[in-house]
Amino acid sequence: MVKFGEKLAAERWAGWASAYLDYDLLKRKLDAIVELDEPSAQPIVNVERIREARKNIFQGYLDEELQKVLSFYRSKLLELSKHVADAKKDVDSASRTNSEVLQGTASDAATKDAYAMLASRIQTLKNATEEITQLLGFVSLNMAAVRKILKKYAKHVEPAKPMPGFLTLQIEHPHEKGWNMLQGTFLPARMADDLENFQHHRELVKLKEDFSGLSGQIGIDLEHALEEMDSMEALAQRNAGLVHARAWSEVQAGIFTPAPPDELATATTSGLLLNCINSGLYMANYNLIIPTITELCHHIGVSNAAVGLIIGCCDVATIPGTTGYSLWTNRSYKWPLVTSAVACLLGNLAYCLSYDARLLWLLVVARLVTGLGSARTVNRRYIAMFVKKADRTWASALFVSLSAVGMALGPLLALPLSRFPDLQVADFSVNHITMGGWAMSAAWVVFIIVTLCVFDDPLKRQALAPDPLQQPLLANDADTAADPIPEQDLEGSIPGDGAAGGAGAPPKANGLKASRGQLAGNGRDLEEIQEYVEDTGTATFREKWESFWESSVPATLICIFLCFVLKVAQQAYIDGLPIFTEGLYGWTNAMCGVMLGVLGLTAPLVNTSIGALSARLSDRRITVGSILITGAGCVLLMKGGYPPWMFFVGGVGVYMGTIVLEAVSMSLTSKVIDERMSKGLFNAGLLSTQAGTIGRLSGNLMLSAVAALTGAMTTSEIAALARTLFGLNAAFMAFSLAGVVMLYRRLAC
Repeated sequence: MVKFGEKLAAERWAGWASAYLDYDLLKRKLDAIVELDEPSAQPIVNVERIREARKNIFQGYLDEELQKVLSFYRSKLLELSKHVADAKKDVDSASRTNSEVLQGTASDAATKDAYAMLASRIQTLKNATEEITQLLGFVSLNMAAVRKILKKYAKHVEPAKPMPGFLTLQIEHPHEKGWNMLQGTFLPARMADDLENFQHHRELVKLKEDFSGLSGQIGIDLEHALEEMDSMEALAQRNAGLVHARAWSEVQAGIFTPAPPDELATATTSGLLLNCINSGLYMANYNLIIPTITELCHHIGVSNAAVGLIIGCCDVATIPGTTGYSLWTNRSYKWPLVTSAVACLLGNLAYCLSYDARLLWLLVVARLVTGLGSARTVNRRYIAMFVKKADRTWASALFVSLSAVGMALGPLLALPLSRFPDLQVADFSVNHITMGGWAMSAAWVVFIIVTLCVFDDPLKRQALAPDPLQQPLLANDADTAADPIPEQDLEGSIPGDGAAGGAGAPPKANGLKASRGQLAGNGRDLEEIQEYVEDTGTATFREKWESFWESSVPATLICIFLCFVLKVAQQAYIDGLPIFTEGLYGWTNAMCGVMLGVLGLTAPLVNTSIGALSARLSDRRITVGSILITGAGCVLLMKGGYPPWMFFVGGVGVYMGTIVLEAVSMSLTSKVIDERMSKGLFNAGLLSTQAGTIGRLSGNLMLSAVAALTGAMTTSEIAALARTLFGLNAAFMAFSLAGVVMLYRRLAC
């Protein structure tokens, strides 16, 4: 079987040999790392130090090779673009001259000069066509080389970990759909745009289309060359589609789809801010009632067992609401945002009215309506579909940060509101319990007004943009289109035409083809032929389904299950905190709110720390560690609140462990997910969101069910509640740990 290094050397264009990725050099650096696995007389410590040094050397060479490839591609693209622009000018000039000849107004000298210039340009066009084909091959071969060397690296060495601020490469396998790996680099994250341009090579494809249009307009036969370009473009698209640049912040935000092309990135700064603010306001609204929920229950006349049920009503409505908003975004983004804000406004008003009416059913309705205001799927989709690649990192970070601030802000409002006087305004009570609802109502009114006035729907912006498919490839004057240049005048009648392509012609290609019938004839090895055949879809539906299921579905399901189970444990602890702190320690609403707020504000710091930690530890290991920490916290909470330090240490362990687990489970999901599950309506982003929502609901219902069984009023009842509630959560964590261990090898590093 032909080795890839030999194939690369044989198929690259000789004139550009030094610009290609030096696969043999990188392989030698990799072999230097692998040889350390052989028995050695050196101490293990020295071997590990040498290994780390050689890994860094490999990484440095890989970075340099990538920079070299991208730099050469940019320079050739500029050169070819200039050829296209010059050719267009000459074609336009010759077309006008031809029109004048037909009308009898052009001089013989002008006609001869125009045709001579165009004839020389024809040979340049032919040479440039060959260069475009070879540049497409340059993209294809280099992307294949990156994938091959990193795939080989992953077999022998654990890949370098992604680091915030630096470019990360995600490598896929062409016929193992679930196989992928992440390779960290020391390249700055801003180079993701260069790699993105290289992968999609849209400018190069546009040049190919322009040359195709020019060849038809001037009447030269480039059919064979154009077919070769099309074949090479297909191969380049395939190889480039297996290498992706990933940003840590996008994973945190639950965004899995690739960024849109710049011409379709119709997001505005105001639209992005409104989406992020919408998410933050909803999270504040959701957690607002937690510090005062037990006091509100006593005022209405229900026991603490109803706490979980009342809070969980939001999640009941969020589940169908999320799907509805996701469907609605196919037609509009503005009105789902407005509708969600109106739902939250009505929910807050009903919440305030339930205090005076002392009606449990009205409070339940208030929470249900508030749950319909969750438009986080709209917010995520806005970023995923309409924010361009260059802005996606900070947009994702803003979304995550404002959501975390909202989670903390809701409970923290209990501190300033704790000293709010009891007032009666037009038969409505305004006090430390209801004032939060009135304040949130005012905030939502402002949000609705601003959204109606400022938000520019991206779908409408796209509809108003000119459709390039409806425009001609080459915009020419009417007389140019009406008077095509005679073929016989350009293919042999001008003296000196044969000399136009003399010494200046580029070197001939080595025969790199991509058509199916020529694969074997051009010396492609068996692996490449196998990859091509499998990509053409010869496998049966059953084989495709079995491959899809075995390669990615179990790993994806365990990641989504982690999104569910972490919310169960987190929500049971958060919503139960007022019951435990008031019943066991006599805390006030304000003290409980401050604790929840402080915990919420630590979330961005924890996520940042996880980003740094992931550079040293794999996501799988961090997942196992966070499950163990959460489980240990549940065990400490089972002690019933005494001694107090054990309760607070256990609570911090549960909260921090679930925050870490949330970040890392989203990261793992992005790595193991099959491409077919990363797009469409019911994609993994929506599934993970729904899993988290159902998890919060399950945690709330579990709290209410256990409180109803054990009671939640006396000290002994609260102790029994803690043992049962957190014992169940500890069992969930043990089950999750078992699932992760069983699928450990299938989870990406």
